Amino acid sequence: MRPRELIFGAVAAGLLAMYLVFGSQLYASVGPVAAPPTPTPTAPRSEQPAPRVPGTLSFVIQGDVYVMRDAKFHHETSEGRNQQPGLSADGTVLVFARRQEIDGRRVLGTGGVVNARLGYSDLVTKPSAGGAESILLTGLVTRDQGGGFHRVAWNLSPAFSPDGRRVAFIQDDADGAADLVIIDVATKRPTPFSAGAELADPAWSPDGRTVATTTYNLETPGLLLWNIDRPGAATRVTGLPDGEPYRPSFSPDGKWLVYTLRRDGRNDLHAIEIATGRDVTLSGDGRSWNGVFSPDGRWVAFHREQDGVIDLYAMELADALTGGLPRPPVKLTAGQGIDGGSRPAWAR
Repeated sequence: MRPRELIFGAVAAGLLAMYLVFGSQLYASVGPVAAPPTPTPTAPRSEQPAPRVPGTLSFVIQGDVYVMRDAKFHHETSEGRNQQPGLSADGTVLVFARRQEIDGRRVLGTGGVVNARLGYSDLVTKPSAGGAESILLTGLVTRDQGGGFHRVAWNLSPAFSPDGRRVAFIQDDADGAADLVIIDVATKRPTPFSAGAELADPAWSPDGRTVATTTYNLETPGLLLWNIDRPGAATRVTGLPDGEPYRPSFSPDGKWLVYTLRRDGRNDLHAIEIATGRDVTLSGDGRSWNGVFSPDGRWVAFHREQDGVIDLYAMELADALTGGLPRPPVKLTAGQGIDGGSRPAWAR
């Protein structure tokens, strides 16, 4: 069986990707994994200085969502159970997944029934500058219908549409499927776009007409482009190098996808021109992943592991997409220990 990433936890050992996902929840295998440093970095609880980059960035440290803007960053949650942040296009609203648990009962493979703590995840929205939270969608699908059995789901990797009216996410329904779903923010009505699939990492095109995902449905992982006007309609991105591509993210002009290529235990950033299939390597250290374009298309933010600690970096592309080289990356965090299972979000 294809390995699946463990999300919602700290990054474990080695340079193979395997994330701790909401307790025992399994998901797509990606990203390098660093040996835990000793001692474990302390998550900052006061505002921290950072190099100045344009716009607003969001990322996760030890299960909490942080926001970076104006050359500083601070935490916006404090439960230690949050992951996978997205930002509205104007940078004012966060959406993220929060792990929850409930006492219930579970049927074993042998047919027996045991008491169990059942895990699931809610999608939560919140102003990025602080304020009240709102549950966009709960993972407690159906509360106890008798006998202590609840129906739960993992709602993962939420991403705002460019107009902020919809959120694309992956719903893992505990039956082994991980499907693309799009929810209307105003009505909170979800629309499934796949059934029984193995998908991950949704990202919107800037015109709001396409959602890119990673797919694990075939023997070779790949990237899919979903037409949101036609649920169930997707095309596979061609021209990718050998290896396992994952976590696509559109450029602001919609012409490029930045993604991570996992090959021979190494993870590096690539960009592919969708129309031509021309692929560009953006990093070669084998320890860089989770790239996202800046709103102006001039930068890529990403995670990089060094000496067992993951930090957030930003790299100015310069003429890298036209045959040149990117500029040396800027380290945005200082060893606080970024959660490697959550790609950053970047907005205006």
